[in-house]
Formats: sequence, C-alpha cells, structure tokens
Amino acid sequence: MAVSFQESPANVTSLDSVRQQRLDVQLRQMELHATLHRKLELDALLECLMAEGQAFVPFDGLSFRATERGCDHVLGDVRQHRQHFELKLGERSLGEIVLMRGRAFDAREERAAERLVESLVYPLDNALVHYEALLAAMTDGTTGLLNQDSLARQLPHETRRSRRLGQPLALMLIGVDYLESISEHHGTEVGKQAWRAVAQTLTGTLRHSDLVFRIDSDAFCVLLPDTGLDAALQLGHRLREMVDRCVSADNVQFVLTASGGVAELVEGEGGGELLHRARDALSRARQGGRNRLLAADAPPGGPGGPGDGDAPDAA
Repeated sequence: MAVSFQESPANVTSLDSVRQQRLDVQLRQMELHATLHRKLELDALLECLMAEGQAFVPFDGLSFRATERGCDHVLGDVRQHRQHFELKLGERSLGEIVLMRGRAFDAREERAAERLVESLVYPLDNALVHYEALLAAMTDGTTGLLNQDSLARQLPHETRRSRRLGQPLALMLIGVDYLESISEHHGTEVGKQAWRAVAQTLTGTLRHSDLVFRIDSDAFCVLLPDTGLDAALQLGHRLREMVDRCVSADNVQFVLTASGGVAELVEGEGGGELLHRARDALSRARQGGRNRLLAADAPPGGPGGPGDGDAPDAA
C-alpha cells in the first residue's frame, strides 16, 4: 500500500517582521528613557519604573535601597524570586534595586531586566541629588536629625506602608525634661552639645529602619515600623535610662530625666491622629510630674474610629 504525505509550509517569520519588532522595542526603550528623565522625585521615579517596566519584563514588586543615603523603598508585592542589581555610575554606588515576582526569571527575562534597570542609572543619579538637597532642607541644624517638615512628609508614607504590609507602627515622643535650662546656665554652645548628645544616644540605640526627628523646640519623635505598643514602651523606658547621663561638658556630668508618650497605629487611623495621641500622652506625662513614659489613650470610638486621613500637614 502506497503512503503519501504532504509537507506543511514552515512557519517562518519574515525579516521585515523581525526588524519591525526590534524597532518597536527600541522605540519603547527610548520612550521609557525620556519618561524616567522627567521624574525628579525619587518616589515618582521608582513608581514610573514599576508601571512602565512591565512592557519589558513582568514583575510584581521592586525594592530600592541606598543605606548610606537613608533610602529604603518597597513598591508592589514582595515575592520569592528576585533579580538583584547594584547600580553604579563610574565608581559611585547609587544603591541596589531588586525586581521580584512569584515565578523564576528565565535567561531572556534576566537580560531584559538588566537592560531595564540600566535605563534607570542617570535618572536615579539626578533623583538622588534632588533627594539629598530636599533632605538638607528637612534636617535640624543643631542635631542633624530630620525636622518637623520631614516628619510631615514621612508620616503618611509610613502609615500607608504599615497598612499595606499588615505590620504594626508605633510613634514615640520623647521630651528631655528642662534640657533648655542647660543653655540658660551654661551658654548656647553647651546647650547645642546637649541636644546633639541626646540625638546621638537615640540614633545609636535604634534600628536602621527606625526614624528619629527633632520636632517643636524640646522634643524628639521616633517612628518605629513593625513595632507594637508593648515593645515600643519597653524601648522607651530603655531610652529614658540612657538619656539620664548622656550629656557632659567641661568635666561636668548632667543628670537628666525624660518624659514620653507612645501610641500604636490602629485600623482606620491617620498619621495626624496617631501623632496627636502620642503628643497628648507626652503632655500628661509632663503634667504628672515628668520623668515618666505613658501609653496614649485609644482614639475616640476605639479602633476604626474617625481618622484624619494621611494629610501631610497633620503633623
């Protein structure tokens, strides 16, 4: 029995089609470069990369960290499969960016991810310069800590991050009792040394992820991510003990006391209300004789009560 067959025509992509595909990719890359270069704010730059980068390689989340610059950003979802990239411009390190997703990257996607991140280098350098200039304007000149304006910007970010990750967030206000009297009795320069000594004691004790601000004229604010009320109170008592004898000048040891108020973010609460409750606890600690740390009262209506949103000016 004779058997015959007919070959099917091969499925071949034309050369013109390949060229057009390459041209489309190049055009998208040029558009991405132009878009990234227009983003001067660091947050906006990373959000743009998160949104526009999906056209080149799918990923679920990204993180950017530049420890020496105080930058630590996470966007999207944290996943187990990751591509790590250290970004450099010449010999200068700009930080590390990580792309994350739920399934492994294949070899082609790894190359696409590398090309995507390479497009970030120059825009990131510009954004970091802008970030550092902005940071300088938000730094307390005496202590080198972040100031009240910085807290107003950072507090909404931290409350949103707490809710997104499902982690607790505590806020602590610490006022060193009668610290201003050192300036009155020993001069302005000794008073500044006292503020700096207290600031160094706080920052030297806290984690890298904790944020310390000098607010008002006589108080420090500490934001404690992934920290509940009980742990924050334990930390607060330890900080009060360390502040006790951290200031000295001209062989004179000053014995200090500190008062504090601590609040934990509750469901439905905004950053401004969280700060208000901690401030109220600090006020009660001072009125009650100072040298004590108090937990804030629950918000009106309990958890889920009316908040103020996350308005940056609430601080």
